[in-house]
Amino acid sequence: MSVIILNCITLGLYQPCSDPKCLTIRCKVLEAFDHAIFAFFALEMIIKVVAMGFVGKKTYLSENWNKLDMFIVLAGVAEYFLDTTHDLNLSAIRTVRVLRPLRAINRIPSLCLVVI
Repeated sequence: MSVIILNCITLGLYQPCSDPKCLTIRCKVLEAFDHAIFAFFALEMIIKVVAMGFVGKKTYLSENWNKLDMFIVLAGVAEYFLDTTHDLNLSAIRTVRVLRPLRAINRIPSLCLVVI
């Protein structure tokens, strides 16, 4: 939960219009936090896939919340691979970061009931 809260804070502090090339220290620190948060979520997904299995009954993809988690992580992976070209506008893929706080819904059972 603390990583999700940290992600919400960093998303709130991020200002893409004021520093589009990420030259300030503030932007670089937020970018470092974003990389660490992405690594945490990707590692969590990999551990869950190894522990639960990938496809079938009672596996990782059998739960819809895990499908959302996988979509968010794969969008982050796509952002990292596409960012190497520097010719593409990745703002559409970067907006998927906003979905990361939805992971909190899966962690709090009472909140999960409200959403369903």
